Amino acid sequence: MTADLILLDGEITTGAATRGVPDRAAALAVRAGRVLAVGSTADIRRLAGPETAVVDLGGRCVIPGLVDNHIHFVRAGLTWNSELRWERCPSLAAGLATIAEAARVRPAGEWVLVIGGWHEHQFPEKRGPNRAELDQVAPEQPVLVQMMYDWAQVNTAGMRAAGITAEVAREAGAHLFEWDDQGVPTGRVLGMEGCKWLYARLPTETAEQQVASTARLSRDLNRFAVTALIDGGGVNTGPDVYDAVYEVDRRGQLTVRTFLTVHASARGREHEEIAGYLRYGRARHGSETLRLLGFGEVVLYGLHDRVHTRVDVTDADRDELTALFTTLAANGWPVQMHAHRPEIIETILTACEAVNARHRLAPLRWGIVHGEMIDAEQVGRIRALGLGVLTQSLLRFLGSQAIGAFGAERVRDAPPLRALLDAGVPVSAGTDAMRGASYDPFTSLHFYLTGRTIGGERIVAEENLLDRAEALRLYTRGSAWNCFAEHEIGALAPGFRADLAVLSDDYFTTDVDKIVAIESELTLLGGRAVHASGDLASTVDVLPEEGR
Repeated sequence: MTADLILLDGEITTGAATRGVPDRAAALAVRAGRVLAVGSTADIRRLAGPETAVVDLGGRCVIPGLVDNHIHFVRAGLTWNSELRWERCPSLAAGLATIAEAARVRPAGEWVLVIGGWHEHQFPEKRGPNRAELDQVAPEQPVLVQMMYDWAQVNTAGMRAAGITAEVAREAGAHLFEWDDQGVPTGRVLGMEGCKWLYARLPTETAEQQVASTARLSRDLNRFAVTALIDGGGVNTGPDVYDAVYEVDRRGQLTVRTFLTVHASARGREHEEIAGYLRYGRARHGSETLRLLGFGEVVLYGLHDRVHTRVDVTDADRDELTALFTTLAANGWPVQMHAHRPEIIETILTACEAVNARHRLAPLRWGIVHGEMIDAEQVGRIRALGLGVLTQSLLRFLGSQAIGAFGAERVRDAPPLRALLDAGVPVSAGTDAMRGASYDPFTSLHFYLTGRTIGGERIVAEENLLDRAEALRLYTRGSAWNCFAEHEIGALAPGFRADLAVLSDDYFTTDVDKIVAIESELTLLGGRAVHASGDLASTVDVLPEEGR
């Protein structure tokens, strides 16, 4: 049997847990979108035929395609082409320069958006921009710069476009706005509610713009070696946001395998929306690149917590969560529920234990998303229920808030990765991008290895750090387990889908602090090149982008 494509002379990590498949190999063969064989360069050469494409890797590092276990892909895809990204901006001055350039080339009146994914501690200035600085670089163009969900700053033109006046601000809620000494809004809105107020005043992209943005975002993820993801739904979205991603898939332009979790969109609508999803959706069904996985991350809106904000859980909340969980479990739906804080984690576990008495959860692979404040006693309960833990590198950005809320000693075990892994709990890795964190997976991998915040502070205990192979496994086969796809993706073994990335540096041997600069030079999805750069760009035919 001859191969369609062979990759030769590389440092290939297969990630395989299959007898007879080496963990490391020099070459790999692809046929019909799947891995045909891995082995030595001499062995794989024998699978070449007259029509086989051959790529010489020149010793480059190859890994299975990364699977982000929780990322807000669908939501970000609606506006991606309108946004600037500051994840790798080295300074505030550099960030302001990107705004100046966008303002120079964009049509008059078009918003310039920086919607999260960065943190002021990544800058030597240790702060974000103020209104005067945004006015200086974009005097006529409306600009919005958001830092996580802490705040969003607009310039004077943005204040006009959004209608921010003292009267409007007081009517909307004075606490949502920053005010100067003269009682005038500064153009900065505060917290998640302030950001949501501002989003509602931004223009809506056309359907075709949303499709183009979603397709472009999938390619940008390929550039960072991501070939699959679980979309976390999330606030500010609902049942009406999925048209673009389905259209991109229909056109053959979706270049990340996307597993959707659908969710409640507003307080009081949980039962109604779950009933609708159960009636019209089929969990774990879809195409090779777009599949409805289950429900999450917002199950009961009132329990959607943040790291540093305590939630007072009532008996009514506990009863309602148990009722919602029962409905989902009875219908065989996987659930992945957001939880940072101990009171929410405890509420979820108690509800799961009640439901599990009637409907076994282990076959449904339910999971706790985030889970930073899981404690040692809860690890055994999680294991007994058969739950997974979908962890992200959020404390890379939120470390100081977590320490302020729980103390440095408690955060050293946030979450207790070593205890979870030792107990046999399925653990996976991701980012929680795009607004609350960077979508660059190599920054997440760096955090799992070093336990350092974006400002350089070490906050995680040595025993909770992962080695490079462990971190990669969580980001590949670990996340594939959450998708019921661990025998399809996340490894490079015969029969698995040929989803892989050829990296710009060797993840296993480079200095740990250079990992954050890694990108993919060649990304394959089902054996088809969806991204290529540098010397490898001329060796493969990359799936063409629509309109390019």
